[in-house]
Amino acid sequence: MFGVAACATAVIWIKKSDVDPVLLSGLRLLVAAVALTPLFARDWLRWRAEVTPRHFRDAAIPGVMLALHFITWIIGVRMTSVVNSTLLVNLTPIVMPLMLIRLTGEYPTRRELLATVIAGAGLAILFVADFNASWEHFKGDLVCMGSMLLLALYLTLGRRYRHHPTVWLYLVPLYYTAAALAFALTPLLSEDTSVDWRREWPWVLALGLIPTVLGHSLLNNAMRHFRGQVVGLASMMQFVIAGALGYLLLPEEAPAWSFYPASVLIVIAGVIVVRRPSSRAVAHPDATATGTAPPAAGTPTGSR
Repeated sequence: MFGVAACATAVIWIKKSDVDPVLLSGLRLLVAAVALTPLFARDWLRWRAEVTPRHFRDAAIPGVMLALHFITWIIGVRMTSVVNSTLLVNLTPIVMPLMLIRLTGEYPTRRELLATVIAGAGLAILFVADFNASWEHFKGDLVCMGSMLLLALYLTLGRRYRHHPTVWLYLVPLYYTAAALAFALTPLLSEDTSVDWRREWPWVLALGLIPTVLGHSLLNNAMRHFRGQVVGLASMMQFVIAGALGYLLLPEEAPAWSFYPASVLIVIAGVIVVRRPSSRAVAHPDATATGTAPPAAGTPTGSR
C-alpha cells in the first residue's frame, strides 16, 4: 500500500512539469536507475555466479513496455484530469487475468473475478461521464487506456520473470533499458526538448524518486510474492489517493461527480480481494475449486 500511495503522486509531478513527455519519461527512469545502482552493485557482488545473460534479457523486455507506458501515460495525463488518468491507467485487473493465464499459468479466483467486475462498473461510470462532458478529456482517456495495457503487460512480465535472485538485479537493468529507449525516441517524437532546469528539477527528481524508485519498485517486489490480480486490484487505490492529492494541490483539478461513485466501487473491489483468506489456495489445491492453476515444479505459488 505504501508503493501504491507513492505511485499515486506521479500525476501531480507530471502536471507540475512542462518537459516533453518522451524526454520526461527518460529523465525519471534515469533518476531511478542511478539511485538504485548501489543496491544492484551490492547484490551483483553476492549473486553474480547465478546471474546469466537470460536474466538481463528478461529485464530488458518489460523495460521496453515500461518506457512506452510512461510516454503514453504522460501524454494522456496532460489531456485529461488527475483522477481519470490515474484510474484508467490502473485498470490493469480488467485485462491482467488473460495475460496472467497466458504468460504465467496463474488463474484468477472467484473472489478476484468478482472484485474485477465491480471495478469495471466504476470504469463504466467514469467513461460515460467523460464521453458526455468533454471530447478532449475522452481522447485523453483513450490514450490512458492504451497506456494501461502496456502497464498490465509490464507487471505481468514482472510476475513471470521473478526468477531473478533479488528484485534489484531485475529492476535496475529494466530501468536503464527503459531510459535508453525513451532517450532514443526523444529526437524522433519530440518537438521541443528544451528544459528550464531551475524550474523543472524538483518535479523531475520527485517523479524519479517517489513514484518510480519507491512506487514501481515496491509493486514489482509485490509481484514476486503475491498473486498478480491481487497486486493489480490493490493498485487501483491510486485513483482515490490521486483524487485527494489533486483536490488539495491542484485547485483546478477538483473531481467531477463521477469520481465519488467510482471511488466507492474501487474501494469495495479492493476490500473484497485483500480479504481473501490466505489459506484458501492451500486448503483447496484443486484448480477448479480455487480458480488457480497448479504450480509448475520448482515454481513459487505466490500465496501469502
